[in-house]
Parts: sequence; structure tokens; C-alpha cells
Amino acid sequence: MSQEFEDRFLSVIRHQLQGLSNKVSADFSKENFENELASLQTDPVYEKFAFNRAEYVLVRFMGRISISVGRRLGEIYDKVPRFAAAARFNLAPEQIAPVLDGLELDIGLKFSEINLADQQHAAVTFKKYTGSDLNMSGLGIEIRYNFNPNDSSRLRKDVHMGELLASEGLKPIYLVFSTISPRQDAISRLTASGWTFLVGDPALKFISELLGMEIQTVLDKPVIKAEIKRIVDGIMSDLIKSHAFQQVVQIHKDEII
Repeated sequence: MSQEFEDRFLSVIRHQLQGLSNKVSADFSKENFENELASLQTDPVYEKFAFNRAEYVLVRFMGRISISVGRRLGEIYDKVPRFAAAARFNLAPEQIAPVLDGLELDIGLKFSEINLADQQHAAVTFKKYTGSDLNMSGLGIEIRYNFNPNDSSRLRKDVHMGELLASEGLKPIYLVFSTISPRQDAISRLTASGWTFLVGDPALKFISELLGMEIQTVLDKPVIKAEIKRIVDGIMSDLIKSHAFQQVVQIHKDEII
């Protein structure tokens, strides 16, 4: 792995984790905590069910942070393969991530834009992991850290993107890295509309072989692993020391062993 790639990788990680750190500082602040508590205490439903309390404010805040973590990890897993693909296939940013009808593709590989050896490599890799011949003029790849779409709008966009890719002569392939929460009903719907799905280890192996780069191995590189731990340790420390968290600790201090 080149120093340039390592620097870009760290830049993406720092940017996303800094965003998470900023969210913790803002969401768990005294002002935000008091506003959220006041809102719950004036709501007739939460009041009737005894959720108009500090503990539930913390539950709500933690839920939002959990969602944000998923989104931030998703951004890292989306962006890093994209610039790795641009370097691997010698493509410009607008070639590797084309915008189709207002929708940006994660990775696009048009065979007309890459050399014959790379075309063959992409076709062989596709067949190895899907069991099918690539009878199209390239690949259109969407990448998700996890896949749990909770609204029909997201699915409609994915269906539309699949249609756009097919019209461009690109085979739609969906990579989902996490095995924890893929929604099978959503996968079935998109598969029926033309997408090929790889989930978990096959997805990671496919993109690693296609790009000649293992994201998991990169994340285990000592300098990168240490930097991630340093930043996340800071985020966790800020969360525990936050006004919102400490308010709940004070309420239950006699119960904490």
C-alpha cells in the first residue's frame, strides 16, 4: 500500500470520525439535553407512559449516535473502494463515480474506458464470485456497509439505478459487507429488478480481488488501527463525561456498584 493511499485512507477515517465526535458534543450538551427533556415533559403520550425523564433522553441520544455510527462506517466503506478503483483502473473521479439521472454510482467500470487485461480481470472476478458470465460491457457497483433500508423511497432509487445501469450496458452488482442486518425482503426485490447481491465475506473478497486491495487488511495496519482507536477512545470518553450521561449517572449513583 502506497503512502499516498494510506494518507487518503486516514483522511477519510478522520473526517468521518470527527463528524461523529462533533455530533456527540452537540447532542449530549447541557442545552440539547434540557431542550429534549422539556419536550418530553410537555408531551401527553410520553408523560402518560413515564418516559418523560432524563434516562429516556439518554436512550434517544444513544439511538441517534448508533445510527450515526452506521452511516459514518458506511461512508468509509463507500469512499475508500472508490478512490482505490480509480487508482487501480486509471480512471478519473467522474468516470469511476458517474452520475446517472441525478443518482451517483459508487463504482462504475465501463469496458470502453479500461484496457483489455482489466476487462478480462473484471469479467473473471465477476464469474468467480457470482457463478455467472458477465455478458455486458462493464460493471455498476453499489457498496453498503450494512443493508437495512427502512423506506420505500430508498428501494425505488435502487431499482431505478439498476434500470439506468442496464441501459448503459453495465451489470448491476450490490455489495453488502455486514451480515448483521441485511433485509432479505429488500434484497429479493432488488434481485428481481436485476441486481446481483454479494453479502458478507463474498462481498469483501470480490472487491478485494477486483481492486487488488483488502480493506480489512488495511484497517489492521498498525498505524491506521492505532489512529482509529485513539479517535474512538476520545469519542467514548467525551460521551461518558457529557452532561447528558452524567445527569443520568447522578440520578442512579446509589444504584451503581
